Amino acid sequence: MPQKPIAAMDLGTNSFHLVVVQPDSQGRFEILSTEKEAVRLGSGGGDLDLILPDAMERGLVALKRFTAISRSMHAEIRAVATSAVREAKNSAEFLRQVKRECDLDVEVILGKEEARLIYLGILQCLPVYDKRVLTIDIGGGSTEYLIGKAGVPEFANSLKLGAIRLKDRFFEKGTVSEKRIAECRQFIQIGLTGVREEVLARKFDIAIGSSGTAETLWEMIRLKKRVSDLSEPVFTRNDLDRIVEDILGAETIEKRARLPGLDDKRADIIVGGAILLQESFKMLEIERMTFSRYALREGVVFDTLQRQSWRGLNLPDIRRASVDRLCETFQKVSPVVDSTPTVETALMLHDELLKIKSDLFAPEDRFLLECSAKLHNVGMAISHGAHHKHSYYIIKNSDLLGFTPLEIEIMALVARYHRKGLPKFSHPEFAGIGKSAQQKVTAMAAVLRIAIGLTRLGAVTEAISLSVSGKTCIVGLTAKSKDQDLSIPIWAAKLKSGMLSDLIGLQLEFVKL
Repeated sequence: MPQKPIAAMDLGTNSFHLVVVQPDSQGRFEILSTEKEAVRLGSGGGDLDLILPDAMERGLVALKRFTAISRSMHAEIRAVATSAVREAKNSAEFLRQVKRECDLDVEVILGKEEARLIYLGILQCLPVYDKRVLTIDIGGGSTEYLIGKAGVPEFANSLKLGAIRLKDRFFEKGTVSEKRIAECRQFIQIGLTGVREEVLARKFDIAIGSSGTAETLWEMIRLKKRVSDLSEPVFTRNDLDRIVEDILGAETIEKRARLPGLDDKRADIIVGGAILLQESFKMLEIERMTFSRYALREGVVFDTLQRQSWRGLNLPDIRRASVDRLCETFQKVSPVVDSTPTVETALMLHDELLKIKSDLFAPEDRFLLECSAKLHNVGMAISHGAHHKHSYYIIKNSDLLGFTPLEIEIMALVARYHRKGLPKFSHPEFAGIGKSAQQKVTAMAAVLRIAIGLTRLGAVTEAISLSVSGKTCIVGLTAKSKDQDLSIPIWAAKLKSGMLSDLIGLQLEFVKL
């Protein structure tokens, strides 16, 4: 059966982008459509703390067009938002309008996740999988730095340094002066200090730039050097210094707009972006940079394929690796009972419940349940008492790459409710995630509670089967051996069954088969 097209939307601070692709059986894709709209979502809103009404309207107009194109191609849509949306005080209002007017759910991704997705996109554009890569993506509101090898990020950081943010702070009216340039450089140098230490300690084989600022600077360099547009997009530090000199020598927007290769829509923001890349070259000791035409939106495409377990990608499972690494870290601090039987039991219950209550249990929730079950006891590293609350805090504040903020919140809440009190709307974290996510948390936590009971005293169940008889759901348990005593695990599971019983509207009866 042919794979559905995928539409990836990147809601950036400066521009919104759309790419619609048709994947093939090998994990490659054919681009069906690309669109770009200079929305300037973060323009004029102070330090990106507010999305102004006119910017909001521009964004909605662009997204209506993007969704119409995507739906006309019957594409699966995935939209991600970056700096301007994640920082704005009124981002929730904007997202509500997007949902209401476009029927579109938008993921607001964290800076480190943005860096990972950009790296994933770059890997599909350039043959650098086996190299230690430094990626730099200068956006309108933030810049993402990452060092990775073989698809695994070794270091990732997102700094509040971007072309629009620097323009608003130092070149608000578009004119440049030696004083403002010097102030901008000093500000960037201070901001880059931590990244510099990390990058120089790790080293890298190749530096790669992506997105609008790097693309514009490469185009300007290419035209200045009279290089074919089919040539390898590589430029040196000297190339960059010369073109930055040209940019800073044009004191006004009007003069810069006449520079070859500079789109007049970028003439006001290129100054800050150019200085930022130049200072990155100096501080991170970069001599050459390759430009990648793929970035965040292509990374979203491949991440979506990876989530679907698509064939031919040959990339590590970053989400599973992040969870396992967190488990290992806290087991070193406080060794706990092996969670493997609990995880396996929870997944068997989920699979059986999916057959009788598909409205509550979706196949795509299975992985989140698995991760929640693995992580539910990490709070014991702090203390046994109220460890479920400590688990929530640890999961919520850990660098779990590959997950959306909502997915992290769901896993944290499942761990929070694996014991003691039930989910309540008086709990602000639970109340704030929306009805659909609340249902997922409640269902997963209910399953996890029973799985914990069934694995009491190290009991291991070979198989689980569910059947409905009247108002009773019979949970049949196949033991590892015929003489295995399951009386205590059944007793413990029965004590923990109320939450799931209320959810499915059936009394649970546990029997050994």
